[in-house]
Amino acid sequence: MNDTVKTESRATIIGANYHGTTLCAAASRISTTNGTALSLFEKSLDNPNNEKLIKAVLSSGHRSVMEHCFFNIAFNNVSAFIEQYIIEFRLASFTVQSRRYVDFSTVRFFVSQSFSEEIGKIYTEHMDALISTYGELLALDVPKEDARFVLPYCFHSNFYCTCNARELLHMICTMIYGKGSAFEEIRTLGMQLAAEFEAYFPGQIETFKNKYKTEHERSLSWISSLESKECGSPSPLPASVSLLSHTTLPYEDIIGAAAFNFACAENESERSDINDLLFSTRSRELELINLCFRINSISLSAITHLVRHRMQSVLVPCVGNAVYSNNYVLPASVRDNPRALEIYVNAFERNTQVFKKLLDMGMDRQYAVYFALSGNTLDVIASMNGRELVHYIQLRTCNRAQWEIRDIATDMLKLSRSAYPKVFSRLGPTCFMKGACPEGKKTCGEMASVKERFESL
Repeated sequence: MNDTVKTESRATIIGANYHGTTLCAAASRISTTNGTALSLFEKSLDNPNNEKLIKAVLSSGHRSVMEHCFFNIAFNNVSAFIEQYIIEFRLASFTVQSRRYVDFSTVRFFVSQSFSEEIGKIYTEHMDALISTYGELLALDVPKEDARFVLPYCFHSNFYCTCNARELLHMICTMIYGKGSAFEEIRTLGMQLAAEFEAYFPGQIETFKNKYKTEHERSLSWISSLESKECGSPSPLPASVSLLSHTTLPYEDIIGAAAFNFACAENESERSDINDLLFSTRSRELELINLCFRINSISLSAITHLVRHRMQSVLVPCVGNAVYSNNYVLPASVRDNPRALEIYVNAFERNTQVFKKLLDMGMDRQYAVYFALSGNTLDVIASMNGRELVHYIQLRTCNRAQWEIRDIATDMLKLSRSAYPKVFSRLGPTCFMKGACPEGKKTCGEMASVKERFESL
């Protein structure tokens, strides 16, 4: 078995803000103590009562004081499953190694220490073969962004995460005691973070862990439910988008809200065009409307593009479900290349066969998540307000966006225009809206055709 793979995975706090816990103690004092912000901060410097005070404030339910301390975390050689799990925490920032641009042909992968020698051997050989398949597709001139669809979700990802102490406490408790606790790798990484977090906020994890018991039971229940599921035959399935609901706020009310907020003149004849709101850096009026979409059969890779947008709510089922439904995305670069298509389809079929074989040999079903290939698909639900939608559409309908998320974003734009024709008629990629491309030397050079396409959308 690959011992190197088993020992490299690590989640490490590599930075924290200067005087972070002191700030938390000062914040605990400022709401109930006379004094200026600076004088109370000075009072909190090296104050032996800080820890006791913070514990008292947190025990009373006022956890916002923890938000003044933030951490930088390096997730080093963890599985892509871990990446998918962690980036769903909304109050955090992430920078991830891109599979669109970085060559992953020599990447390694997670191997459970609990695997028997026989299961570990078959598992390792299979994952090595899938990574070799990725290299074969690259050799056939399949772009990296399409070849990555055959990479299994056990492959190593590397990324940075920055979050405040309150969110990190929630993340750690979820990993050790909540929905992530049923998965060996998540639990192990959570314990690594917990040991380091304890130095900053002693005893707090122990205080809050019982709140996550229900999440843990649900996670175990999901794994148990897989006992009665059959893994479907792999098959390509294109994505589709539907608008589940939207706020029924008339155009006139949005303009009225702009007048109320002094974003435009109150006089009817002088009211600004809706474009002023689309281009505004503070278009709070658009936050009054909300759209909820269901996106069927979106690849695991494209889901990472979607969830990176922080100001929204996204419901993403566990990636293990993608292995059982077993649908996958089929890129044109593969479909139009007979040899690449044969290799690509065979990868999904072989993955299903090996997965079933290892289950029959007694492999725990929690490890289904590592057999999800990046091209396997899930159905997700995403809800965002009008302001975030503008930001999302500008980025994701651009010609430089990954083709799958671009197609999905374009369908979302069509539905949005249908729901709010006057509001979103001029919404599209940045070049369409502003008449200039922000990509510099990386521009697609097709502004004229882009403008024509989105005007007739």
